[in-house]
Amino acid sequence: MKDLYKERERIEEEAIGFLRKELYAARPDDCPRYVHFAITAHDKVQWPREYQEGIRCFKALYRAGEARYRIALWNMIVNYYTGKTKVCRDDFSKEEFAFIREALKAVWAPTEANVNPPIETERLVLRAIEGRDQKILADHFKDEGDFALFTGNKPTKKNIREFTLSLRRSTYFAIERKSDRKPIGYIGLSIKKETSTGLIEYYLFQEERRKGYCKEAVGALAKIALRGKLYEPAETVQLGVYRKKGVHLNAIRARISSRNTASQKTVESCGFVHEATIHRTTNRGTADWTDEEIYYLTSEMMR
Repeated sequence: MKDLYKERERIEEEAIGFLRKELYAARPDDCPRYVHFAITAHDKVQWPREYQEGIRCFKALYRAGEARYRIALWNMIVNYYTGKTKVCRDDFSKEEFAFIREALKAVWAPTEANVNPPIETERLVLRAIEGRDQKILADHFKDEGDFALFTGNKPTKKNIREFTLSLRRSTYFAIERKSDRKPIGYIGLSIKKETSTGLIEYYLFQEERRKGYCKEAVGALAKIALRGKLYEPAETVQLGVYRKKGVHLNAIRARISSRNTASQKTVESCGFVHEATIHRTTNRGTADWTDEEIYYLTSEMMR
């Protein structure tokens, strides 16, 4: 991480050096010390003089055609502005405006962005969870009556919202049906790096159960993960842009309520083997406690 910070600082210093040479050779003391220019619509109204100078600097760096200068501009936008920042389209070329729009989108890029390509099965696509999926998931959790049993939390609006927001993670996927592109649940792996294991978690909407979808999704994700084809995001010198970093797993485990025999049969059909029972482990939002059955699967077992 320290190396990334140093590289970003170096790129910024090079960009300022370029401006000092190209725009401020006659008045070097006026050259900005950092890549932080006034380029927003608000700046144009409040500080018109600084805005004109900021636009000059932005265009000079952008038009230089150097990738490192554009990275410096990109990092400036991601660092100092929000996704709702407005700029005056007419003051930029079409390419410059598109660049700014893309950088503003990166402001919202989560640090746990899912960088995995979609995983396809015969009937399903497992893809990154999007904002629109969260509302669909929340509505089902609210209406289906098993949120407490599934999560151990009371089904309040706040708890459901927080839970669905937590699913925007690097190794979690929306389960989408191919035939109509309709999301029908989610599946994911919580990675335990200290033991190189993954804890699998999944939820299928009630009307889509007993159709074999869950087995299909669990089997596909387990196969990808245990063959070393699952990825987590790793930061790059360009803020909000991530590269793929492989996830190495020794095993995948499933923790299933002793009451949920259907889910136990699902993982068993995917090759998982019963490992242990944890007694009275979780109060599943009810008045009593429940045991959990632990299953595991390794790459050797899949072979």
